[in-house]
Amino acid sequence: MTGTTPSLALSWGALAASIALGSFAQITLKHTTNTMARSQHTARLAAAPWLGLWTVLFGTATLCWILALRQLDISYAYPMLSLGYVLVTALAAMLLGEHVSRPRWMAIGLITCGAALVAGSI
Repeated sequence: MTGTTPSLALSWGALAASIALGSFAQITLKHTTNTMARSQHTARLAAAPWLGLWTVLFGTATLCWILALRQLDISYAYPMLSLGYVLVTALAAMLLGEHVSRPRWMAIGLITCGAALVAGSI
């Protein structure tokens, strides 16, 4: 990783924002598809703002990813995106009421350990 400390801090922040916004985008997309799956026409119309929100979140996450890559090595940044799996699962359980089994939480723990190993290698 190259660059000055302030630009590195900005890149780390951009990476964190990309992970968080991308995770919320996935939850928004799932909520949109759930809403659109209903057969009523009004339910489909109600999904339109959620689809717009998904577009904004995903687009902003992508811009943050681009900012992060300006200073961070991709060999570090890309594995850190796996933290999105952790966040999406937690948000799905909290906001969408999805059941997450113990084995799945254990697997997510392994993902977190892997991300920590990558982070500790810099």
